[in-house]
Amino acid sequence: MGGQVQQAVILAAGKGTRIRGTDQILPKPLVRVGGLSLLKRAVLTAKREGISRFVIVIGCDGDQVKAELSGDTDLDGLEIIWASNPDYELGNGVSVLKAAPYIDDEFFLMMADHVVDPAIYRTLQQRPARGGLVLAVDRKLDSVFDMDDATKVKCGPNDTIAAIGKHLEDFDAVDTGVFRCAPALFDALQEHLDAHGDTSLSNGVQKLASEDRAHVADVGAAWWQDVDTPETKDHATDMLFASLTKSIDGPVSRHINRRFSKAVTRLVMNTNIIPNHMTLVGLVLGLAAAVVTAMTTMSSLWLLAVGGLLYQLSSMIDGCDGEIARLKFKHSDTGEWFDTVADDVINLAYQVSLGYALFQITGSAVWFQISIATFVLGWLLCVALYRKLLSAGQGTHLALDFGLEEENPSAFTRFIARVEFIGRRDFYSLLIMVLTFFGPSAMKFVLVASFLTVTLTGLQWTLATGSRETASRPRDRDTANA
Repeated sequence: MGGQVQQAVILAAGKGTRIRGTDQILPKPLVRVGGLSLLKRAVLTAKREGISRFVIVIGCDGDQVKAELSGDTDLDGLEIIWASNPDYELGNGVSVLKAAPYIDDEFFLMMADHVVDPAIYRTLQQRPARGGLVLAVDRKLDSVFDMDDATKVKCGPNDTIAAIGKHLEDFDAVDTGVFRCAPALFDALQEHLDAHGDTSLSNGVQKLASEDRAHVADVGAAWWQDVDTPETKDHATDMLFASLTKSIDGPVSRHINRRFSKAVTRLVMNTNIIPNHMTLVGLVLGLAAAVVTAMTTMSSLWLLAVGGLLYQLSSMIDGCDGEIARLKFKHSDTGEWFDTVADDVINLAYQVSLGYALFQITGSAVWFQISIATFVLGWLLCVALYRKLLSAGQGTHLALDFGLEEENPSAFTRFIARVEFIGRRDFYSLLIMVLTFFGPSAMKFVLVASFLTVTLTGLQWTLATGSRETASRPRDRDTANA
């Protein structure tokens, strides 16, 4: 089999004595990391990469482990087969053999107690087992948290496995706990079990390696962590949270907003709070910012700063919904749309409230008129963007192509590309908060700049849309025959 692997074996039979200690009553597979049990996280991580059939081998406290996941609606649509290993005190190779009756083709093999980057599965999807196995290995030895406990690997020619074991002294990679295997692994393990009365997964790997049928795939920048102790559990949580920073995050988001939102996400990750709850909190804070700002008068200019603070707080907490969605696999199309529309409501409502506040302070209606113009133009643009998103089956403005990366952009498009960062919510929310402390004069600048930003964004969208329509339009007959 050289195509996509859609089935997996998860080992969840061990006792986990080191992490349970004296105060941990849960079986190891049910220990929570990042708001989910280790076993559920292992399943949902693999599910994200297209795996839909799971054979889960249970042993110690197996009934409790099975009961915890049975009926979980987050696992709907998955085929889950429970295989029991009453001999769980023997080597983990015995647990692997308990899955053999349910597997007849290539499969992923992973440990319930490993928290891994989904990219590891994508790497292995490109590496057929070729009648043996492929082990995902990490060559970033300096980044391994607990090297003493890691299973070491010595790589041979042509990405083969020369040796594997926890006590190797000569090694150049570390086992991440994720394999792509052919059923030949079962034969290798059974042979060792018959000869010795016990077998470990490493014994099976060594057998296939002796026949040049065990290979490695380097995970590159991908991360992973084996959770065996309270210390490795904490490190796994830290790695999960580090992965929540998105590559598109700007400096403000990365160094200010994410620090705040991640702290909040850590506080709520073990509760029943879902992403939509946090979107609602951000929406309430944003509307509160608009209400407080609208109440500002010459005698209560301090309310302008309070509104700015609430507006920035709304922006910072806006990251929590996406973080919870990624951390706990809670993404939904409805939630994505809710977040998009909530952001637009907050931003445009604040513009109106700011214009009204400046009208109250200065007595000049022009500021309120500018804010109304921004509000109307903003919603006209939003409607156009929403129509495009609906036709594309998307729910976030980030999915839209504003034509900023064209091969031969116009001078206007090059200008928009240079100032595009101003339109990022993290940047302008912080800027607005700072400017509110400088009083009405600074906020007049904000109002005019907001009107120009909406206008220029609408123009760029119109140009990009027109350019795409022109490019997709069939050439006329004369041009085609020229």
